[in-house]
Amino acid sequence: MEDLAQAAIDAALDVGATFADVRIENTVTTIIEITDGVSKDSLASRLKGAGIRAFIDGAWAFAQTTDLTTGGMRETGESVGKLALATKTKVAEKFEMEGPVFKDRVRFKVKVPFADVTFEEKMAYVKMINDQARSFDKRIVNTRTVYGDLWTERYTANSFGTSVWMENSLPRVISVSTAKDGSSRQRSFKSFGIRGGFEVYSLERPQNLGEESARNAIDLLSSVAAKGGTYDVIVDPVLNGVMVHEAFGHACEADNWPAHTTVLEDKLGKMVGPGHLNLSDDPTMEGQRGTYEFDWEGTKTKKRLLVKGGILRELLHTLETASRLGMEPNGAGRAQSFMFEPLPRMSNTMMEPGDWDVDELMQDMGTGMLLCNFNYGYTEPSKGQFMFQASHGYLIENGEIGQMVRDVSLAGQILDILPKIDAVAKDFEMEAGTCRKDGQMVPDNSGGPHARIRQVPVGGM
Repeated sequence: MEDLAQAAIDAALDVGATFADVRIENTVTTIIEITDGVSKDSLASRLKGAGIRAFIDGAWAFAQTTDLTTGGMRETGESVGKLALATKTKVAEKFEMEGPVFKDRVRFKVKVPFADVTFEEKMAYVKMINDQARSFDKRIVNTRTVYGDLWTERYTANSFGTSVWMENSLPRVISVSTAKDGSSRQRSFKSFGIRGGFEVYSLERPQNLGEESARNAIDLLSSVAAKGGTYDVIVDPVLNGVMVHEAFGHACEADNWPAHTTVLEDKLGKMVGPGHLNLSDDPTMEGQRGTYEFDWEGTKTKKRLLVKGGILRELLHTLETASRLGMEPNGAGRAQSFMFEPLPRMSNTMMEPGDWDVDELMQDMGTGMLLCNFNYGYTEPSKGQFMFQASHGYLIENGEIGQMVRDVSLAGQILDILPKIDAVAKDFEMEAGTCRKDGQMVPDNSGGPHARIRQVPVGGM
């Protein structure tokens, strides 16, 4: 891989580019879906190729190739170098690329590699989870189970001298159950995903995910529609993580600054929340779905303290955004595959735990609402606006959990909401996800503790 990457880099530099980088990837994936006990979709695929970039005076060019020969790499490198030169007069802002140099080789060991497990064994696991949900209760009328595994090796090199090879292995399972009783029809979505091999599916939660999904759908049948209004609320770790990721984390991605598309544009170094609020993005967390040692540009990762003590302190950078803004790159450049360019992206995004017990949060609040999990929502990072519909919630009366509610959503402007977080619990939980941005999808995690927010708009019936 090293010789192939160097051939492309040299070719781009020879025609006049001042910087070039290469990602060579080999990824194997399996996806199995069973709906109502019947196999719907099964996919086993291999994606192998290289993404090559060239840069000069603020102008980028990017190309991809599956011709992993010296000649093919040299030809593609020359092409992107010439394209960058041809467009350099049209860029709005000229700048020079800078960045550190890393050399490493990271092997990720698992107990049971996906390649050592037969397709029949994988299918048997998916069928077991689907059957769990189907047989849980006669009121379960629809079940869908999706299994996924991904193994990848990636080599990254650039003209600064970076040369990094690494592996990753990611399993995930999703269970969706729909329950019906009379005119009431309720849906529950549960997922599990961490870093590891096929052995992950033997853990307690992924062994019982179908039952968990079905139980939640059945419980929702006895819920009532929430009444909209302004409430004191507690968000659970899942919904908390969604809020931090979607409404705040995307606004911290540094490509928003040159584009003027973030509500945080003038907030760096300023208070955005109470002094006890700490928000971070950490790709170094052991065993998490969003964990990786080096980003897709070959920069070593580190924990990013987005908000510390209520102050916005750090952004999520690629080599380009760090160079343009005069800051340090921090390993946030990620891409869906070699076919896409790296962008500033989140990894494991969270609110850091506080010092309250969850029961204390409710007892101290007295009356309000606990909002749990996540169905859907929208965000507008340039304005900071968001709306997230919770999977379900509970009324809190006299400091205790009461009636289960549904059709309930949390809405607002993130810079108005953060200062209203007056208490953060000491518990902590992460939830597997997939983050979408500019047509790319990357695996991630989000989460945190339970947190209390005072007097916020809650949508309902």
